[in-house]
Amino acid sequence: MKEIERVAQLLAEVNFILITGGANTRRVLRNVNRIAGALNYHCDIFYSYSAIILTVYNKTTEEKETIVKSIPHHGVNFNAISDISILSWRVLEKKLPIEVIEKELIHIKQKSHYNMYVMWFFVSLAGGSLAYIFGGDNHSNYLEFGISFLATLVGLAGRRILQLKKFNVFICWAWAAFVSVCVVNIFRLMVGEEYKNALAACVLWLIPGVPLINGFIDLLTGYIVAGIAKLSYAMVLIFMISIGFYLSLFIFGYELL
Repeated sequence: MKEIERVAQLLAEVNFILITGGANTRRVLRNVNRIAGALNYHCDIFYSYSAIILTVYNKTTEEKETIVKSIPHHGVNFNAISDISILSWRVLEKKLPIEVIEKELIHIKQKSHYNMYVMWFFVSLAGGSLAYIFGGDNHSNYLEFGISFLATLVGLAGRRILQLKKFNVFICWAWAAFVSVCVVNIFRLMVGEEYKNALAACVLWLIPGVPLINGFIDLLTGYIVAGIAKLSYAMVLIFMISIGFYLSLFIFGYELL
């Protein structure tokens, strides 16, 4: 493989790790340009939501190579983003060879993510805490804390089941909202209380904060296509949350007015 092809593959992989880890487009480009410049290359990149088009230029020989990299999914992995940023500065300052950079990227990709069950616990704890905070200084809020904690936990498990079965991501979000709200509604029917704070807090864990924030950042920094795509994706997720929320209220006969 020619060196320029190898560099193109390397930079495409850096883009892939950063984008799928939840980095905004400006941060991705800044890290990629840092590595490319240290290797004596320049790159032009077009970002869409599901793919990138990368063209690499050798500053000395003026050779160029174009590569298209698909982005099949978007997630959140801030550890990988931080590791790539640190690596890019090391490449710039220490002039690391491409062989070392490739090994470092493999190591970053193979790093284990946060333990899923630990994440579930803390996300559920956050959901319960929000329900408690919404109610102010009231001893009955401890019950709403417990209900929201359980609703969030069951919703996480319900979403995971559909994800393992390869359901569409929007269906997963609607189902998760439906399951979480159903847990609160079951307690409402059993005890006879409204539990409005738990009802409001039990689906907040589903709000797509990363694509919303990144979408606005991309728009403000001039990456219009990527920004609109991320915001559109986030809005559809929010719409599906509302569908699941409404269906549960409808089935359990909740009076909206």
